[in-house]
Amino acid sequence: MNNGHSGEKELRYRELIEKVRSSYLTYDGPPDGKDPRLCWCDECREINLWAYWQGNLNAEILLAGQDWGCTDGAAEGFIQKIKSANEGCSFGYMDGNSNPTDRRLVELFKNTLDIDILQPNEQVFFTNFVLGYRNKGTSGGFKKDWIRHDKDFFRELAEIIEPKVILCLGRNTFEGVLTAFDKRAHVRIKGFNRFIESGNNPVSAQLRSGKTVNIFALAHCGNMGTLNRNQKKHMRLDAQMLDWQRIKYYL
Repeated sequence: MNNGHSGEKELRYRELIEKVRSSYLTYDGPPDGKDPRLCWCDECREINLWAYWQGNLNAEILLAGQDWGCTDGAAEGFIQKIKSANEGCSFGYMDGNSNPTDRRLVELFKNTLDIDILQPNEQVFFTNFVLGYRNKGTSGGFKKDWIRHDKDFFRELAEIIEPKVILCLGRNTFEGVLTAFDKRAHVRIKGFNRFIESGNNPVSAQLRSGKTVNIFALAHCGNMGTLNRNQKKHMRLDAQMLDWQRIKYYL
């Protein structure tokens, strides 16, 4: 699970987890009351289930996905592994994991940044921007209210970690992170693919410590995001590999 947790960071991190957990116990969701709605995952003792994969609080790279999805159904086997991990049992996030998003992430990190994420790595921390979990389904129906609810929590997590870069998978995630850093009004996105390729990517922001963090807009590496990044021509990672290679300069 998490590595590199020094005293003060660990304390702040644990306090943040409790703050997020408490907020979700009273969160009724967007005013429209429509599905999907969000709840907390009681088995998760980290800020997000993705942090069980990579969770170093001294990381230079903070990777942000959109949301983890629903923890019922197909995810039940994974949740059982989390319960064992909470009791100190060895845990490999990718063991038996055929999720295409996760597998593409392994490829992208290895082939562009020379980082092996099959094992715990001190350079990276993984989370989703949305810290709650859907009552059903894994995609679609994204609510802007989810950004409102979690933006301050995400900002606080970034302030604890103080990464050099934040890698945002998908437009909703990117806009959420910009909102967390009060940058949304200053960034114009007329087409997400064009913005990814533009000289405006990454967007720089200041942490409270005075350090600079560079926020990257990246295509999601799930099936739909990969297909859209390639203008629906193929499912290879060609374009995303080029996008990710730009990250090295900022590390």
